[in-house]
Amino acid sequence: METTSYMAVSANFSSSYMYLLLESNKQELSEFTSAYVSMPIVLFIGISCILFFVIRKQKFKRLIKHQSILGVLGVLSIIVFLKLTGLIESNAYHNIVRGTYGYFDLQNSVKFNTDIKKDDINIKSDNEVLVVVIGESTTTRHMQLYGYHRETTPYLSSIKDSLLVYNNVVSSDIMTTKAVPKILTSLNYTKNNTIETNLIEVFNSSNYKTYWLSNQRPIGYHDNIVSQIASLSSYFKFFNHDNEVKTIIHDEILLPEFKLILNQKGKKVVFIRLIGTHFDYINRYPDSYNTFDTILDVSKKEKIINQYDNAILYNDFIVYKFIKDLQKQNSKSALLYLSDHGENVYDDADFFGRSEEALTKSMFEIPFLLWTSDSFEFPEDFDYQPNRAFMADHTYESIGHVFGVMHKSMDANRSIFSNSFEPRKRNVINDIDFDNYFLDNNK
Repeated sequence: METTSYMAVSANFSSSYMYLLLESNKQELSEFTSAYVSMPIVLFIGISCILFFVIRKQKFKRLIKHQSILGVLGVLSIIVFLKLTGLIESNAYHNIVRGTYGYFDLQNSVKFNTDIKKDDINIKSDNEVLVVVIGESTTTRHMQLYGYHRETTPYLSSIKDSLLVYNNVVSSDIMTTKAVPKILTSLNYTKNNTIETNLIEVFNSSNYKTYWLSNQRPIGYHDNIVSQIASLSSYFKFFNHDNEVKTIIHDEILLPEFKLILNQKGKKVVFIRLIGTHFDYINRYPDSYNTFDTILDVSKKEKIINQYDNAILYNDFIVYKFIKDLQKQNSKSALLYLSDHGENVYDDADFFGRSEEALTKSMFEIPFLLWTSDSFEFPEDFDYQPNRAFMADHTYESIGHVFGVMHKSMDANRSIFSNSFEPRKRNVINDIDFDNYFLDNNK
């Protein structure tokens, strides 16, 4: 297992892989396998299996009395050695147990405050519609809007003057199950095992109707923490289900439902979960958006980059369409777009995807942009600083602040939109200081 992991992504098998396996459905696992399993890995597994059965059939004489006791003592000695030296952190079997326990502990450790009182909320504006679009696996490294050399975001670039684009935002984690709850709730990197307040319940208690539209397949409505949050909405709908394993559903499937919701009367907040640029990249866009993957005789690396860039191109169109449909409402409205985490696509290391054992900057660097209507009511202390260093685990406070619906658990000093914003260390996975870690390691 350790060897095949290293052959696939040049990293040891870590607990983060267990998160990926437990989060993934059959189609995602199939996509992962097709991308990373190569002929050398198949040959290695085959030869290992043959050797296992050949050795197993051999009969060995017992040369030492109490051999079984010595075997147990030997195993215990190895475990103690691995623990004392720290090498256990790279042991696959240890990480399988730790990753599985950590995944289910995360689901059960976060409790939501469902008793939110109106007296605990300070409504400072009369804004009508808020749309929060959460992308998937999208890094700024491949976005024209952020300086990428290819024209991968022509739509958003065409309306750049009407967007507030933030250039220095990073995710707190590289796994969806860890990152999204920190975006939508009072949970952040410094907190654990507490009762958290979430944005959906805050808006529910503020006379806004809440909606959740998702093109992500939930593990189950109540056994995945993101789905738990979604289920708190007044109305929620998942467009992608496990029984549609062979169906490739693109994000434009969300557009008709979104338009219907916008045309309904009353104040509303709409949360949208995209499949975005999640691997397998070639399945994230229709053929009409195949702009970069047109040459057959290219390396596998070039092909994957081209397919990812096509996915970015299509994602650009989707976010643009949400903005344009919202703009037609002529209401006091805003749309915030960000990604749950980034992706390494041969940017800082010679592989694609994400791994906690081989972290890169591009896994954390995410788009973060705000569109507002002309009549939108900004808070009095609003301050646009495009290069402000921000981590997405305080998006919760930022949304409440900019939209003018502040719960008592929200601190405007944590809002990226506030002139009283207080900079802090951006500690990510394993308490790594993001800004210093990659500087020190030249990554």
